[in-house]
Amino acid sequence: MSSEVDFNSVAALSIHVEDIDPYTGFEDILDDDCVAGSSTHVEDIDPYTGFEDILDDDCVVIEEVEDEKKEDEEEEKPEENQQPYVGMEFKSEVEAYNFYNKYGGYKGFSIRKNSRNSSSKGVTSVAYVCSKEGFSKYRKQEHMELGNSSNKKTPEKEKGSGRTGCKAYLRLKLVKDAIWQVTKFHDIHNHNLVPNTSARRRILQSQKLMTNNIKQIIRDLTDQNIEPSKILAYLSTLEGGKDNIPFKRKDVSNLIAMDNAKLLGRDVETTLMNFQRKKEEDPEFFYAIDVDEDGCLKHIFWADGRSRRAYLEFGDVVTFDTTYNTNMYSMPLAPFIGVNHHRQSIFFGMALLRSETTDNFCWLFETWLKAMYGKHPVSIITDQDHAMRNAIKIVFPNTVHRCCKWHVMRKAKEKLASLYGLKPTFKTEMELVINYSSTVSDFETRWMAMIEKHKLKDNKHLNNMYEKRSEWVPAYFRDVFFADMSTTQRSESMNALLKMWLTSHSSIYKFVMKIDGMIESIWQSESDEDLISMDKEPHLWSMYDMEDHAREVYTKRVFKEFKELLKRSTLGKAIEKERDVLYEVNIAQNPKKHIWVPESYVVSVDKEGGIFSCNCKGFEFEGLLCSHALKVMCNLGIEKLPSHYILKRWCKNANIEINRPVNERSRVAKNSQALEMFRFAALNPKLNSIGKWASKDDRAFNMVEAKLGELLSQISQLVLDDISQPAEVQTSNEKGPVNMLVVSDPPLSQCKGRKKKPARWKSAAENAPNKRICGYCKQKTFHNRRTCPKFLENREIGMDVEKTSELERANWNGEEME
Repeated sequence: MSSEVDFNSVAALSIHVEDIDPYTGFEDILDDDCVAGSSTHVEDIDPYTGFEDILDDDCVVIEEVEDEKKEDEEEEKPEENQQPYVGMEFKSEVEAYNFYNKYGGYKGFSIRKNSRNSSSKGVTSVAYVCSKEGFSKYRKQEHMELGNSSNKKTPEKEKGSGRTGCKAYLRLKLVKDAIWQVTKFHDIHNHNLVPNTSARRRILQSQKLMTNNIKQIIRDLTDQNIEPSKILAYLSTLEGGKDNIPFKRKDVSNLIAMDNAKLLGRDVETTLMNFQRKKEEDPEFFYAIDVDEDGCLKHIFWADGRSRRAYLEFGDVVTFDTTYNTNMYSMPLAPFIGVNHHRQSIFFGMALLRSETTDNFCWLFETWLKAMYGKHPVSIITDQDHAMRNAIKIVFPNTVHRCCKWHVMRKAKEKLASLYGLKPTFKTEMELVINYSSTVSDFETRWMAMIEKHKLKDNKHLNNMYEKRSEWVPAYFRDVFFADMSTTQRSESMNALLKMWLTSHSSIYKFVMKIDGMIESIWQSESDEDLISMDKEPHLWSMYDMEDHAREVYTKRVFKEFKELLKRSTLGKAIEKERDVLYEVNIAQNPKKHIWVPESYVVSVDKEGGIFSCNCKGFEFEGLLCSHALKVMCNLGIEKLPSHYILKRWCKNANIEINRPVNERSRVAKNSQALEMFRFAALNPKLNSIGKWASKDDRAFNMVEAKLGELLSQISQLVLDDISQPAEVQTSNEKGPVNMLVVSDPPLSQCKGRKKKPARWKSAAENAPNKRICGYCKQKTFHNRRTCPKFLENREIGMDVEKTSELERANWNGEEME
């Protein structure tokens, strides 16, 4: 567009020349009329733009704010693209490294520290180079002289060469106190630089960043047994993709390995220090160790205070079993497990053993007995391990020992697989005889009839099962309380749960910490069930007053079992043989169900004494009245359960004593051996501390000796009976206090049991080898080409086994070629 103005046209429009702006060509905005009609002063008009003067006072404030924003933007501008220069100063060596590393990340290369010079005053200079500076050892091997035999190591994995001899570097020198100055800088690289993207910069070693928060997240997830790849996937979800994470999966694995390496050689020491801290927090916490002649750990046992108190209430029946491959030393875990008033599994302590021998089990049982205040269990269930059985006879002579029925039947399934295939009904018949024989004589009679029917008198395994029948058949234990347990299923369930959270690479310290977390969750579950039993009432099934009474006293889970027994009591008829003395409960067999049950039960009654005894021994075995006794009680109109048929261990307030402090338990409970051990465990740490400090000084020793003499005379006056010396609770090794011992980590243990995950059980037909066609002799047989006799024979005589013709093979086998 032309900037010239047609003055003729302007004149025609009666516009004065002097009113034309010479710069814009428009009518002059300084027209007097316009100025007069406007409140804008002439001096406020910008002669170049025609707008109101921007130098107005209000606009000056805006300009100052904009200038400040520009300055802030310059200050907030990232420094990663700022190039170092000679003479540049830093306040510390770390600041210099971070600056150069940030610059390297922007440019696309990784840095590393190359050299440091130091004097008597400390480090005086440092040099940082590109990570591709120099050459790798593989590149150096290419230039080795012929005949050099220095490389005699096992061939390593081919990793490729990452060094190119790059000369880029940055040198710093300490010029003043804490002032580092750049003295040399070279920024020319002889290799390709990585593009400046987050996805590509992850491969640069110095650009990898793992903050303390991220490290803690990784450690927390690792404690939950989550794999590094899944941890990285979780972190990528938080950050919006893997490209936004400045590290790789291998870095996560390295962090975990570094944490585990910190425990090498200090695993047992760290564990004992943790036990000592717990004992300071919980005076009833108990732990014991045993070391060998080399000072290495042999066995370790521990139990918290609540487990010890819970044993005093629920320690009548215990299951004991061992599990394998749960720690890096292959030491089997040996937990003592019981059942509480909610029918939940609870721990009564646990141990790690070097090996499973009779002596080691004896040490464990004796230590556990000390921890449990000397109280022997009524019954114990284990597997068929001979060493375990011998140790129980030695340490618990009065405890009823029972072998796990599940282990017996599993072994029978393996040994009698072919018999099960030939006689399909034999397995069902044997299970009915074992599970539904109410008395010993009934079992023996029916077992012999079964053997005679199937003509199995010469079967060795069946004869062995019958010889050991008193160790596992339920009929032999009906009059002993087992809380309705006949197997070590609770131990097996705990073992399976532990294997989900622990691996064969777990250290003892992490193993103990994980176990403590599980125990804490068990106590929390028990507390939750206590609140549920107190807050909510289960529904009634009938109108019996007896059921309402049972709902008041029993926990929710136990009342559910009682309600099922009450429902079963509606089956059959109760025939009065002698009024208020003897009743017979007859139950007809249900043809729709394939479960055989006895036809009748005998219930003896003493109505005045509240005695209802059934020959099935249901109450003696389970702790709840059986359905047959309940049938008779309902017919007689009994409204409430007799008090002697209500076991405290199944009641809502069964654990009220567990949470009570030591001094309150001492005042309420009567004197007993268990309570004496309880008091001793509380006083023993304080007495040991007094003796430890008093032995360091003569004055302290004399004072404590005098005070203890006076105290002993006062106590003897209060206690009328002779003071029995209880067994000492073992909280340290015989060589001295645990915190003064130097216990080495144990070696790898060789334990019994299955090392790998159990495979699916296979029948004898499945386990039989299959015939196949040999690749060499072409015969259908059990061998293959590697084990073929003709192949081995020809190879021994030097024949070329790879070029053997079809004709030769036919001659071997006596065949005719077509």
